[in-house]
Amino acid sequence: MDIEEFERALGDCLSIAGRAMPDSPMMSIALRDEGGLRTVACSDARAELLDELQSVTGQGPCVDALDTGEPVTSADLAADPRWSRFSAEAGLRSLHAEPLKSEGLLLGVLTLYSGERGGFAEATRVTARVTAEHIGVLFRTALGAARMKEVAAQLKEALNTRAVIDQALGIVMAQRRCTSQQAFEMLRHVSQDRNIKVYQVAAGIVRKVTGEAPQRPRFEDPPPRVRPRTR
Repeated sequence: MDIEEFERALGDCLSIAGRAMPDSPMMSIALRDEGGLRTVACSDARAELLDELQSVTGQGPCVDALDTGEPVTSADLAADPRWSRFSAEAGLRSLHAEPLKSEGLLLGVLTLYSGERGGFAEATRVTARVTAEHIGVLFRTALGAARMKEVAAQLKEALNTRAVIDQALGIVMAQRRCTSQQAFEMLRHVSQDRNIKVYQVAAGIVRKVTGEAPQRPRFEDPPPRVRPRTR
């Protein structure tokens, strides 16, 4: 799962959650980055602007939820003294900010906005909490997939470089009439003396003998599995 797929999945989370909320609030998902909060999914353009207002001013319930790791709610922002600057500029009446967590890490905030006073229904707050938990699971899945891709890339690189090293070992064994272990020790000593990688030593040997740069085999990913159609 790449970043675009992850953000599309977050948008799907909002769509599903919205259908389960009787209040039909404006919603947003903002993730923490170096600049503060970055909105990655929203059900209404105004929700994104309200996230940005808090990120720029450094004040607001989203900021508090991210700082404390606890949900922040207000049933009447006009009468709430905690965020006077934000409340005055936002023109809202109710708000609920649910922190997004994954394995103890605070990722961002799921926020519900409403122009109606009185807060949100219990079903809405429960849905927000469940959605936040689901986003945490989604994040772990995306992170696990990214790590798997990194490991696969490292494995491909190791296989490619190993193929060139094996070519060089064959050349050294033929020239020096030695074992593969002895040939590798020769390559390793040259690597240490010149302070370069064994692969670079091997590539130099292959290039010197053949007159061409070593051809590294390419290990392609297997084609994706096609799911059988269900009738």
